[in-house]
Amino acid sequence: MERANFRVTHYLNWSPLARRLLTLVLANVGQRWVEFFMARSVVAHGFENFQKADPQRSVLLVVNHRTFNDQFTICARLFKMFGAHHNIFFPVRANYFYDNPAGLLVNMVLAQGVMYPPIIRQGARRRWNQTATDIMVELLKHPQNMVGVHPEGRRNQRPSPYDLLPAQPGCGELIYRANPNVIPVFLQGFADNVFDMHRNSVSRDPDRKPLVHMVMGEPLDFSKEREMEQNRKTYLHISQRVMARIGELSVQEKEIRRSQS
Repeated sequence: MERANFRVTHYLNWSPLARRLLTLVLANVGQRWVEFFMARSVVAHGFENFQKADPQRSVLLVVNHRTFNDQFTICARLFKMFGAHHNIFFPVRANYFYDNPAGLLVNMVLAQGVMYPPIIRQGARRRWNQTATDIMVELLKHPQNMVGVHPEGRRNQRPSPYDLLPAQPGCGELIYRANPNVIPVFLQGFADNVFDMHRNSVSRDPDRKPLVHMVMGEPLDFSKEREMEQNRKTYLHISQRVMARIGELSVQEKEIRRSQS
C-alpha cells in the first residue's frame, strides 16, 4: 500500500502540468475552505516579509510544530494574500497517509497531494528518510517550489507552546544542500475542534478574540554556514539557528497576545 500510494503522489508532484493544476485548485478552492473555518480566528503578523524572498530561489518554510493545521493555515493565508505563488510540498509521516487507502484519499481530496514525500518513523526502516531528504533537496532546487518543514522533527506536545523541542539536523541539511530562501514562522492557539475555530470566526461577539496568531520573520541568511564543512554537525548548527529565530518569534507572539488580551 505504501508503494502504491507513493507512486501516485510521486507522479503527481513531479509532473509539471499535474502539480501546477493541483496547486491552482489548492490556492483557489482549498484556501477558501481553510479560511471559511479560520477567518477571524487566525491573525497573520509580518506576512509581508514573504515578499522579501529572492524570486530566483525556492522557499523553505520553517515552522514550529504544534498541530497538524500549522502549515496548511500558513499557506492558505499566503495564497489568499499573494495568489498561487509557489507549488507547495509538506513531508508527512508515512503511517496512515501512505499505508492506508484512506490516507491517500485525504491527501488527494483535502490537500491535492501536497503531503509528500513520506517520512518513516519506525527505526528499522528509517534509511528511507535519506531518500526523502534527497527528494526535498531536488524540489528546493526549483525556484517555483516551496517546502514546509518543522525543524523540531515531530509535534510538540509539551504543556507550554513556548517550550520548543530541540532542533533536528534534517532542516539544516536541506538549507545547506539546496540554498533556499528560509522563512521562519511561529504560531499557536488552535482549538482542539476545527468547528470551535469556525464558531469563533463567525461570532458577532465584539469581545471574541482571535485564537491563533501567526508571526513571520524575514528570510534568514545562511551564506556563512554554507561555507562550513558539510557534515551532521554543520546541519545541526544550522537547524539550531533556525529554532533560535523561531524562539524569538514566539516572544513576539506572546507580546502580541498579551497586548490584545
